[in-house]
Amino acid sequence: MFSGLEFRFERGGKLTARLMPDLAPKTVDAVRGLLPLEVTVYHTRWCGREINFPIASARPVPRERQTSTANTGDVVYWTEWELGDGANEALAIYYGPEVIRDHRGFLPVNVFARVPQDQWPQIEEIGLRIWQQGTEKLVVVGLEEDNT
Repeated sequence: MFSGLEFRFERGGKLTARLMPDLAPKTVDAVRGLLPLEVTVYHTRWCGREINFPIASARPVPRERQTSTANTGDVVYWTEWELGDGANEALAIYYGPEVIRDHRGFLPVNVFARVPQDQWPQIEEIGLRIWQQGTEKLVVVGLEEDNT
């Protein structure tokens, strides 16, 4: 079983994140079950310095120690919690501290992984590129203990 994630961006750049099963064990398990992923990554409209991509988990992921604030390097899971059917789900990476919201107000999320501080300049470079140049392809894979 892997303890981290690797994000490989089409136009260049690679990030790693350490999974945090002590904080969000069911979210970590759900994400592990999705990998590897090949997706299109987008820049958010409402939440500021965030890149995200849609996912489709096998079962609804429960709320786990939710927050509506994110720090640089946080990797989060979001769904339409009130619908309860996983109709809309996404994973997101924050490249700056933000209040998580949309046109309805604050959005609760599960923080389940974190990109280490030494990669924060690269997160910002990738985030700004996606914001300015548009979507790009992303591959997400699991990493063993010594690679995160």
